Formats: sequence, structure tokens, C-alpha cells
Amino acid sequence: MILHKLTLNNFGLFRGSQTIQLTPNGTGPIILIGGMNGSGKTTLLDAVRLCLYGRRSLGARVSSNEYHEYLSSMIHRNPPSDKPLSYASVSLDFEYARGGEKRLYRVERAWKQHGKSLRTIKEDLTFYQDNRLDLQSDGSHWQDFINELIPAGVSQFFFFDGEDIQKLVDDASHDEFLAESVKALLGLNLVERLHSDLRIYANRLIKRDSPVSVQGEISELESEIASLKKSLADLEEHREALQTKIEKSETQIARQESRIAAEGGSYAEKRDSLNLRQGQLLADIEAFENDIRMLCEELFPFALVPDLLKKLRDRLLKEIELDQWEAENRALKTQNTELLKTLESATSWKNTPLNNEQIEAVRTQLTPILKKRIERPKELRGFKKNRDRSPSEYANLLEWIDVCLENVPQEFVELNNSLKKARSALKKVEDDLQKVPSEEVLKPMIEKLSTLNQKLGELNKDVQTTDDSIRSRSYQIEVAERKLDRLYVSQQLGQAHILRQEQVREVRSVLSTYTNELTQVKISGLSDAIVETFNYLSHKPDRIKRVHINPETFGVTLYDTYNQPLAKEELSAGEKQIYTTALLWSLAKISGKPLPMILDTPLGRLDTNHRELLVERYFPYVSHQVILLSTDTEIDEHLHSLLASSISHTFHIEYQKSDEHSAIKEGYFR
Repeated sequence: MILHKLTLNNFGLFRGSQTIQLTPNGTGPIILIGGMNGSGKTTLLDAVRLCLYGRRSLGARVSSNEYHEYLSSMIHRNPPSDKPLSYASVSLDFEYARGGEKRLYRVERAWKQHGKSLRTIKEDLTFYQDNRLDLQSDGSHWQDFINELIPAGVSQFFFFDGEDIQKLVDDASHDEFLAESVKALLGLNLVERLHSDLRIYANRLIKRDSPVSVQGEISELESEIASLKKSLADLEEHREALQTKIEKSETQIARQESRIAAEGGSYAEKRDSLNLRQGQLLADIEAFENDIRMLCEELFPFALVPDLLKKLRDRLLKEIELDQWEAENRALKTQNTELLKTLESATSWKNTPLNNEQIEAVRTQLTPILKKRIERPKELRGFKKNRDRSPSEYANLLEWIDVCLENVPQEFVELNNSLKKARSALKKVEDDLQKVPSEEVLKPMIEKLSTLNQKLGELNKDVQTTDDSIRSRSYQIEVAERKLDRLYVSQQLGQAHILRQEQVREVRSVLSTYTNELTQVKISGLSDAIVETFNYLSHKPDRIKRVHINPETFGVTLYDTYNQPLAKEELSAGEKQIYTTALLWSLAKISGKPLPMILDTPLGRLDTNHRELLVERYFPYVSHQVILLSTDTEIDEHLHSLLASSISHTFHIEYQKSDEHSAIKEGYFR
């Protein structure tokens, strides 16, 4: 299959009719389409899915009303005129080979709003084969034909959004997705349908050969079961509609909570604590200011002149030294005077053996020494005290000076810093209080939130009631079916009839064996393909040694180099994306369908090494036609150069902010 062109008409951000040519020109399989976030890249992928699958492109649980709402939302909203648009369409031209013969097809899906309120949607599906419009068949016929060509279950391996697929590895739905994928690839849904048809056939044989009265009883039970199943289907549809409403309601609640938060609702909840905090901070600030004021009234002014304090301390210490010298000198002076008198007195030498010359020599030696002992030290000469002070006065003054030089500055800095912090915290609290909205603003918003929560509660209650009804209806169906089965068993009488029943059982047994063996073979091939592909794409080539897929639950277990189980949670974000990429590539391989690949946001969480590996080893080889939808930061200039030899041609989506629409241009971010 080859996609040739996609045409959008008033679809999403794309105004008017815009066509993008997708046919590879022979130089490489890749068509690279660039676009900034929000410009409409994903819209192209959505257009392909919508064109091919209609309502089913949005999922199996989407109701008709929701689908019509989606179609309405995808009609371009910003026409150049004031009149809103009411019409949009998407068409896809592609080539497909069946039975060795190539055919050209074009699918066009168009819809229009009509009615007074333009709320009703009319949708048309037209189909061209070899450029000839088919007028013989209706849309449902061609929808079945498309589903046969490209089954929706298989297309998810070829047309996918990297961001959505990445969620699979983190999501609990991983195993369910894999189970559905393998069944879609193997066509097991057809086998399951055949099982059911065989059971119906066997029961019809029994009914045909039963007495008329029993046939009537069987018919009544069949009618009852059909009615119960119809009721169950209605309940399940109602349950799905309720779930959709719940999700919508939860979204509305989240938005309303965001609006309240934007208006300051979170601050309103903290109003009392903010007022209390404001009072505490005001008290703290007053206390800090009083402490600073008291400090200023006492010793702090002296701390402003530390040099003078140091000089005063030196002088006081000198005065203390002078007092100590004078005290010592007074006693010494008395002693020296007495000693000098003794030296001068003749009677003092009377009994000594010294002669007069010797006595005079002693006097000459001792007199200068004694006089020198009572002289002031050199450092105290010329120094005078201003006034006399007691030792306690000197001690107090020196202590105050030390406090002024050391303790007071430190205490002031600490008080000042605390005051600054308190004032800063007070400003923040006052700013937060300013953000608290008035009751007039907040009250209606909170009332609306309360209404939404009440509505959600009612929906959840309705869901619970519906679930109870579903369980009750399912039980009633089981009881009726068991009763019908017993009736069928009781009517298995004739030998020929028994033979046919045996033949049906044998066919069903063969189908079961075929299904199990085919599943096992495909799962084995898928496991090997995942290992090979993952290690090929990873910069750790032996990260995964083997993969085991449970054939019943389809749970996947990875094993590392040492053959130990490796939880998917242990993979890095990049490795998880490589794993999902390897899984999808492997599923595409075993599908055996030569379909093109459309990849949106293909390099999301990958690091540089993994990006280069995907660019070099994955994109050029994953399909004969690869359409990449990327931002300029995903496939940048470097990666573009690595891809260059595999690129057929390029486009970029240019968003016109002035009039809010996007246009498709040639070239990649020129």
C-alpha cells in the first residue's frame, strides 16, 4: 500500500482546501513533515485515521453524539468572513495491490452542520476506485471494504502517535493491548465468531428435531435471552455514556478548581492561618525593634567608634599600670630613703673593716642604683591620669569596652537580620492576603464547583446502580442460557443427530487446537522479533536476552543479560520508548501487511544516542513509505543530515498567528 495524497478542507487549523503529496519519489522512503507544537502536525494523523475509520478512529466506546461533537469541533473556526463555516472534509488517495493487481482508491469523508442551531451533523462517505466514483454501493459497504483492506486493529501498528504509544509501557492496559493486537493480526476474532456460529448451528439442529412443544419452549427461552441481551447491551451502552460524562465532569471540575486557584482560591482557604501569621510577625517585629532600641539607648553608640574605644582601653590599661607602679614605688621609695641615710651615716660603717676610700666606693656604686629604682619607667614618663579611679571602676570600664567591641555588634547584626527576615515574611503574608479574592468573586465560583461535584456524585451513584443492573441482567442471562442448554441436552436423542453434534464438537476442537498452536507460533516469533529489534535499536546491544509472552494473559516478561527477570519499571524513559518502538515494529513485521508508517512525535523522551540509532536504523527501514511528523527540536539539523539520504521530500506546517490558521509549505523549517 502507498499513500499518494491527503486533502484537508476546513479541517482543524487548516483553512480551505490544502493537499499534501505523499508519494515517495524514489530517492528514499521518508516524507518528513515539520511543525512547531500546536501548529497541526497531529491533525494530519487524525485526518488519516478519521478518513479511513470514521467513528471507530476515536475508540470503541465513543457514542454517536460524541462522534458528531468531535466532527463539529474539527470544522475550522477562523474563516476570513464573520460567517462561521459549517462544512469540512478529508480525503485520502492510496494505492493497494490485491491478488497481484494494483488499484487506485480515494476515500472522502465529508460532514456538514445543519438545522437551526447547526447542532445536527450529516456525514457522507464516498469512494473512488481507479478514479471512478462508485454510485452503486452505500457508505457502509465501503466502510466494510476499508476495514477489510486495513483492519483498524492492525492500523494502530502503522499509524501512531509516539506520545500515546509511550503510555503503553507505563499503563496497566499494556497486556490487554498486546492481546487485542495479536488477535487482530491472527484473525482470531473470525475464529471466535466461527465457534459461536457452530454452537448456533448445533442448537438449531436440536431444535429442528425436537417436538413442537419443546420447540416452543426453546423459542421462548431464546426470545427471553435475546431480550435480556438487548437490555444488557443498552445498560452497557448507558454505562459507557455515563463513564464519558464522568470523565467530562472530572475535566470540568479540574478546570473550575484551576480557575478558583487562579483567582486566589487556595489563598482563601489559608486566610485564617495567614491572618494568624501576620499577627505573630507583627509582634516579632515589635519585639526586635524594642530590643534594638534598648541596645541603642545603652552601649550601641560606643560600638560605632571602635578605634576610640581601643585607644581608651589602652589609656585605662596604662593608668592601671601607673597606679600599680606608684603603689610599688611608694614602699620602695621609703626603703631607699632609709637605705641612703644608712649609707651616708658614719656610724653605720663604724664596725666594718673598710677604710674610708672603700666606704666611699661602695656609696658611689649603690647610691645611683637606689635612686634609679624609684625613677618612673620610660613608658610612664610624662603620663598623667585625668582623675583617680578605683579598681572596680577600671574593671567595669574595660568590661564595657570589650562588650562594645565584640558582643554589641554581633547582637545588633543578629537582631537586625531577624528584623529583616520578619519584615520580608510579613510582606509575603500581606501580598498573599492581597491575593485573597473577595467573597463576591469567589462565592459563585465555589458554588459552581459544588454543583459540579454534586453532579459527579450523582453520576457515580448512577454508575453504581447501572453496574448492579448489569450484574443482575448478566446473571439472568446465565440462568436462562443454562436452562436452554439443559433443554438442548435433553433433546439429543437421534443417532444421526448425535453424529452431527459430534462432528460440530470435532470441528470446534480442531479450531481450538489451531488457535492455540497458531497463537503459540506467532507469540514465539513476536518474542524473538522484540529481542532482536530492541537490541538493534538500543545503545546497550545486550540489554534484553529474551522475552516471554504468556499465551493466555499476554503478560510480557523481559529477561536481562544474566537471564534474570527485568521489570519494565527498571527501564529508563528512553529504553521504555525503545521497547514500545520495538514492540510495534515487531507486530508490524509479523502482520505481513505492506502498509506505510505514519509516526507523530517519534523521538519524544529519547536521549541523543537513542535518537541517532532510531534515525539511522529504524526510520529508513521500517517501511517502504514512512511519514514523519516532527518538531525542529526532535529532528534537528544534525539528525536531518543523518536522514538526508533516505528522505524523499519534505514539508513544514506554518502557523499564521495573525489569523489563526495553518498552511502546508514545501521544505523542512526553511
